[in-house]
Amino acid sequence: MRRNASIALLAVLALASQIARAQSASGPQPIVRYHYGDNPAWASPSFDDSAWPQAQNGGFSAPSSESDGFFWVRARIAVPAGATGPLAIEMRTIDPFPNVQELWMNGRLVSRFGDFPPHAKPLVRPQMMIFDIPAGVAQPGSVAVAALRVWNGPYDESERLALPSHELVRVEFFIGSAPLLHALAAQAQDRVWLRFWPLFTLALVFIMLGVAVLAFGSWTRDRTLLLCALWLVAMPVAPVFSLLFPLPVGMSSPVVFSGFIIANAAGLCVAVEFLWTVQGFRDRIFRVAAHLCWIGKTAGLIFSAIRVHPGLLASEVALAASWLLFAYNVICGGANLVALAGRGRNRWVAAAMLLINVGYFLQISGHPINFGWYGLNFFTAAFYLVDIFIAVLMMRQTWTAWHKAEGLRIEFSAAREVQQRLVPAALPAIDRFRLAAAYLPAAEVGGDFYQVYPQIDGSALIVIGDVSGKGLKAAMTGTLVLGALRSLAQEKLPPAQILLRLNAQLASASDGGFVTCLCARIAPDGSLTLANAGHLAPYRNGDEVQLESGLPLGITPDAAYAESTIHLAPNDRLTFLSDGVVEARNAIGELFGFDRTRAISREPAAKVAKAAQAFGQEDDITVLTLTRLAVGREPSTGQIAPTAASN
Repeated sequence: MRRNASIALLAVLALASQIARAQSASGPQPIVRYHYGDNPAWASPSFDDSAWPQAQNGGFSAPSSESDGFFWVRARIAVPAGATGPLAIEMRTIDPFPNVQELWMNGRLVSRFGDFPPHAKPLVRPQMMIFDIPAGVAQPGSVAVAALRVWNGPYDESERLALPSHELVRVEFFIGSAPLLHALAAQAQDRVWLRFWPLFTLALVFIMLGVAVLAFGSWTRDRTLLLCALWLVAMPVAPVFSLLFPLPVGMSSPVVFSGFIIANAAGLCVAVEFLWTVQGFRDRIFRVAAHLCWIGKTAGLIFSAIRVHPGLLASEVALAASWLLFAYNVICGGANLVALAGRGRNRWVAAAMLLINVGYFLQISGHPINFGWYGLNFFTAAFYLVDIFIAVLMMRQTWTAWHKAEGLRIEFSAAREVQQRLVPAALPAIDRFRLAAAYLPAAEVGGDFYQVYPQIDGSALIVIGDVSGKGLKAAMTGTLVLGALRSLAQEKLPPAQILLRLNAQLASASDGGFVTCLCARIAPDGSLTLANAGHLAPYRNGDEVQLESGLPLGITPDAAYAESTIHLAPNDRLTFLSDGVVEARNAIGELFGFDRTRAISREPAAKVAKAAQAFGQEDDITVLTLTRLAVGREPSTGQIAPTAASN
């Protein structure tokens, strides 16, 4: 009921306003005169303004960018004879830029909107402004002299140069009942919102879609998807800015324009990257030139925004920025034409983007195409068309990326399952020795492996290695190596012979990868025979064991491997490890290195692995320690330290 009553009241108010306007229109229309510059004497009702130019139908050109930005408008307005109660003056202006205004009635200051220089503060204003007239200033049946003082900031004038507006500044005055005019002004502001909310909602949908896909694109690292998302986040600001500008009434103009400058710069940058990357262009000269154009344009806008007083310098900077924007559209328009000619990957997107360039050229030529639908014109409609096409492209790219990511997830899961078979669930017990191991897989599946094979004669075969590459392929190669090792371990071959046999199998089935491998046979008396195929040498009691190393397995079938023999005394500890320990890297790019590895190699396997992981894990970390027990001590059942994934 309240809503219906409010609508009915507004309808009555609108009808009353129309009747009042019709009555006012029957009399002589006020003559509007204007003058550029500033002089306090022009506010006096006795000032003779007959020499001022007369506005044609209330319209005149805005002051030039070389001027100080001030202009005055004067008009003699008839006060309705039957007016009762408080009066107000309605002022309608058709000027797209915010400014500072001061209204005088019969020589008395009625109202001020914003602050004039030197501490200028232009505000975003509604198209319909209502100023209350103090009692006694205007008498019913009399003629009141209205003097409007206006200041346009340098930013406003620079924008007029960048996008010339062929519309005249229009000022209209009307005196009537204050409550009625205030109600009509609120209704007019509501109509502004109702007119533009569909475009605002559509822009918000594009932005939300872009933010959502931006997060997904960051995860998939798909450059095309990221650029599509960035376009939808940055570009909707440009077409709706001028349409929604009347909404934040009372907001400081520098605040609004600062947000616009940032969004505009981001949009221009994204447009270049999107055009060159998505279309697959390789030429760098025009790409760099386009970037320099938008950077220069942005610098010009910032310069104009921070200057308080217009002048020749501000005008020249604004003109240069205007030409840079023109060059930017020429370069991007040419790139879109090249894409349409068949050199681009997405010609239908290029066609839509070309419409933006065409809309810009129509605007600066003074022939903009206005559709009249929610304030749309050719230029802004082209933006929305591109947004729609890019949204479709982004959805297709997202679907493709999702399928690719799902395939990678399945492969990753399978590789993880295979990788778990490369290390034993528990280490076997070896008489007179203690075994311990720590295995910390990296986030990306690698190919570290190790196995211990006890022999009937009391000896044991220890193998540790690393497959080149990542993912399922590396894990499968590691499984192949372990399968061959099981058979070779039963034949009781010496370590060098085992490496020769493994190398022959891998070289014959080589697909470009290789495997580093260290093979050791430990006897009950502590003697140890080792053969190395490109793997890290072990450490004995903190000292690196000097071994002759052959080529990694799988590189060439002609590789040869030599054996080395050492002896472990009671309480001696031998530490085997993978390159994930040595190649751990911290945030500043420093490697864990051999010195730190040697210093910590005396520690238990778990402590060595955790130290490398804490330093900065980049690859699988594998540490295996073999300790000869003192005489009389019981053999220890080997245990593996708990594994933990590392980022």
